Amino acid sequence: MGRHRIHVNSLQLGYQGGPRWADPYFCEWAVVVGDRIRRLRNARGLTLVQLARLLEKPGGGGYSPGYISRLERGWATAPLYVYLAIADVLQVAPGRLLGPDDAQREVTEAEMTLVKVTRRLGLTPDEAIGRVCRAQAARTSGEGKSRSSSVKRSAASS
Repeated sequence: MGRHRIHVNSLQLGYQGGPRWADPYFCEWAVVVGDRIRRLRNARGLTLVQLARLLEKPGGGGYSPGYISRLERGWATAPLYVYLAIADVLQVAPGRLLGPDDAQREVTEAEMTLVKVTRRLGLTPDEAIGRVCRAQAARTSGEGKSRSSSVKRSAASS
Protein backbone atom coordinates (compact mmCIF):
# COMPACT_ATOMS: atom_id res chain seq x y z
CA MET A 1 0.00 0.00 0.00
CA GLY A 2 2.87 2.39 0.54
CA ARG A 3 1.90 5.64 2.16
CA HIS A 4 -0.27 6.02 5.20
CA ARG A 5 -3.37 8.14 5.01
CA ILE A 6 -3.15 11.53 6.64
CA HIS A 7 -5.91 11.98 9.18
CA VAL A 8 -7.24 15.51 9.05
CA ASN A 9 -10.47 15.01 10.98
CA SER A 10 -9.18 17.11 13.88
CA LEU A 11 -8.40 19.97 11.47
CA GLN A 12 -11.80 19.78 9.81
CA LEU A 13 -13.74 19.65 13.07
CA GLY A 14 -11.69 22.14 15.11
CA TYR A 15 -11.05 21.59 18.79
CA GLN A 16 -13.30 18.93 20.29
CA GLY A 17 -14.65 18.66 23.80
CA GLY A 18 -13.90 22.18 24.93
CA PRO A 19 -15.57 25.56 25.02
CA ARG A 20 -15.54 27.69 21.87
CA TRP A 21 -13.08 30.24 23.32
CA ALA A 22 -10.39 27.58 23.56
CA ASP A 23 -9.90 27.72 19.79
CA PRO A 24 -7.02 30.17 19.18
CA TYR A 25 -8.19 31.08 15.64
CA PHE A 26 -11.72 32.08 16.62
CA CYS A 27 -12.62 35.66 17.55
CA GLU A 28 -16.23 36.57 18.37
CA TRP A 29 -15.71 40.23 17.41
CA ALA A 30 -14.30 39.12 14.06
CA VAL A 31 -17.46 37.08 13.42
CA VAL A 32 -19.66 40.16 13.96
CA VAL A 33 -17.52 42.38 11.71
CA GLY A 34 -17.07 39.60 9.15
CA ASP A 35 -20.82 39.09 8.94
CA ARG A 36 -21.24 42.82 8.26
CA ILE A 37 -18.61 42.63 5.53
CA ARG A 38 -20.42 39.69 3.92
CA ARG A 39 -23.83 41.41 4.09
CA LEU A 40 -22.47 44.64 2.62
CA ARG A 41 -20.53 42.79 -0.08
CA ASN A 42 -23.60 40.79 -1.08
CA ALA A 43 -25.79 43.91 -1.05
CA ARG A 44 -23.40 45.48 -3.57
CA GLY A 45 -23.38 42.38 -5.74
CA LEU A 46 -19.67 41.68 -5.25
CA THR A 47 -18.09 38.24 -5.11
CA LEU A 48 -15.18 37.37 -2.85
CA VAL A 49 -12.88 37.47 -5.88
CA GLN A 50 -14.10 40.93 -6.91
CA LEU A 51 -13.71 42.33 -3.40
CA ALA A 52 -10.23 40.85 -3.08
CA ARG A 53 -9.20 42.44 -6.40
CA LEU A 54 -10.48 45.85 -5.29
CA LEU A 55 -8.40 45.76 -2.09
CA GLU A 56 -4.76 46.72 -2.33
CA LYS A 57 -2.05 46.06 0.20
CA PRO A 58 -0.11 49.13 1.34
CA GLY A 59 3.13 47.76 -0.11
CA GLY A 60 1.50 46.67 -3.36
CA GLY A 61 -0.28 43.51 -4.37
CA GLY A 62 -3.62 42.34 -3.09
CA TYR A 63 -5.40 39.91 -0.82
CA SER A 64 -6.63 36.46 -1.71
CA PRO A 65 -10.33 35.59 -1.83
CA GLY A 66 -9.60 32.92 0.77
CA TYR A 67 -8.29 35.55 3.19
CA ILE A 68 -11.42 37.67 2.69
CA SER A 69 -13.54 34.56 3.25
CA ARG A 70 -11.71 33.83 6.53
CA LEU A 71 -12.30 37.44 7.62
CA GLU A 72 -16.01 37.10 6.85
CA ARG A 73 -16.29 33.87 8.84
CA GLY A 74 -14.34 35.23 11.81
CA TRP A 75 -11.47 32.79 11.38
CA ALA A 76 -8.96 35.56 10.79
CA THR A 77 -8.45 39.10 11.99
CA ALA A 78 -6.77 41.87 10.07
CA PRO A 79 -4.91 45.04 10.92
CA LEU A 80 -7.06 48.16 11.16
CA TYR A 81 -5.93 49.46 7.76
CA VAL A 82 -7.44 46.38 6.06
CA TYR A 83 -10.85 47.03 7.65
CA LEU A 84 -10.58 50.70 6.65
CA ALA A 85 -9.80 49.68 3.05
CA ILE A 86 -12.76 47.26 3.05
CA ALA A 87 -15.06 50.02 4.35
CA ASP A 88 -13.79 52.32 1.61
CA VAL A 89 -14.39 49.75 -1.14
CA LEU A 90 -17.87 48.95 0.24
CA GLN A 91 -18.59 52.70 0.50
CA VAL A 92 -19.55 52.72 4.18
CA ALA A 93 -18.23 54.68 7.12
CA PRO A 94 -15.62 52.71 9.08
CA GLY A 95 -17.71 53.24 12.21
CA ARG A 96 -20.62 51.41 10.61
CA LEU A 97 -18.39 48.49 9.76
CA LEU A 98 -16.51 48.33 13.07
CA GLY A 99 -18.96 50.01 15.49
CA PRO A 100 -21.81 48.65 17.58
CA ASP A 101 -24.43 46.62 15.80
CA ASP A 102 -27.62 48.58 15.08
CA ALA A 103 -29.70 45.50 15.79
CA GLN A 104 -28.40 45.42 19.36
CA ARG A 105 -29.57 48.95 20.21
CA GLU A 106 -32.69 49.19 22.35
CA VAL A 107 -35.81 50.53 20.67
CA THR A 108 -38.27 52.46 22.79
CA GLU A 109 -42.01 51.88 22.54
CA ALA A 110 -42.48 55.33 20.98
CA GLU A 111 -39.87 54.59 18.30
CA MET A 112 -41.50 51.26 17.50
CA THR A 113 -44.91 52.95 17.22
CA LEU A 114 -43.44 55.42 14.75
CA VAL A 115 -42.01 52.56 12.69
CA LYS A 116 -45.35 50.70 12.67
CA VAL A 117 -47.33 53.79 11.60
CA THR A 118 -44.79 54.62 8.89
CA ARG A 119 -45.03 51.09 7.51
CA ARG A 120 -48.82 51.06 7.72
CA LEU A 121 -49.01 54.31 5.73
CA GLY A 122 -46.52 52.98 3.19
CA LEU A 123 -44.14 55.90 3.71
CA THR A 124 -40.37 55.87 3.42
CA PRO A 125 -38.52 57.24 6.46
CA ASP A 126 -37.62 60.39 4.49
CA GLU A 127 -41.27 61.04 3.60
CA ALA A 128 -42.41 60.50 7.19
CA ILE A 129 -39.78 62.87 8.57
CA GLY A 130 -40.67 65.48 5.93
CA ARG A 131 -44.36 65.31 6.83
CA VAL A 132 -43.64 65.62 10.55
CA CYS A 133 -41.37 68.63 9.95
CA ARG A 134 -43.95 70.37 7.72
CA ALA A 135 -46.72 69.73 10.27
CA GLN A 136 -44.54 71.07 13.08
CA ALA A 137 -43.66 74.17 11.04
CA ALA A 138 -47.33 74.78 10.24
CA ARG A 139 -48.27 74.34 13.88
CA THR A 140 -45.50 76.69 15.03
CA SER A 141 -46.43 79.39 12.50
CA GLY A 142 -50.14 78.98 13.40
CA GLU A 143 -49.37 79.45 17.10
CA GLY A 144 -47.36 82.58 16.32
CA LYS A 145 -50.29 84.07 14.37
CA SER A 146 -52.82 83.31 17.12
CA ARG A 147 -50.53 84.79 19.79
CA SER A 148 -49.95 87.98 17.80
CA SER A 149 -53.67 88.40 17.11
CA SER A 150 -54.52 87.92 20.80
CA VAL A 151 -51.89 90.52 21.71
CA LYS A 152 -53.43 92.95 19.18
CA ARG A 153 -56.92 92.31 20.63
CA SER A 154 -55.78 92.95 24.20
CA ALA A 155 -53.97 96.14 23.11
CA ALA A 156 -57.08 97.36 21.24
CA SER A 157 -59.35 96.75 24.22
CA SER A 158 -57.10 98.78 26.53
